[in-house]
Amino acid sequence: MHKAHNENMAKTWNQFMKGLQARAKAGGAEHVRTLRALRSHYRRMGQELAEERKKLGMSQERLAKTTGIDQAEISRIERDIVDPRLGTYVKLLEGVGLGLRVERVHKGAIARPRQVSGRRVGR
Repeated sequence: MHKAHNENMAKTWNQFMKGLQARAKAGGAEHVRTLRALRSHYRRMGQELAEERKKLGMSQERLAKTTGIDQAEISRIERDIVDPRLGTYVKLLEGVGLGLRVERVHKGAIARPRQVSGRRVGR
């Protein structure tokens, strides 16, 4: 059983995303919308990180030294090639003086994904 599970696991990010897209499609329109919103959200996060790093005149190499995260990984995150783990993203945000804040979008049950964005620490 364990071996079969490992054989079905995606070996690359693209394989993983294709499998996730197929499962979302099989789950219906709501699942597809949720996956699109998630991808859009992560894309904005990488763009915000790149914009803030550039505003500070900071290179990817310097951010890598500051955070301990490989420069190539920072590049892939900023270009939306990979989606970082939350802990990785938090380290990168802190490296450019940002923090992470979760805001309620509306009252009641969750009908839409929550908005999470990098914000300047102290705001």
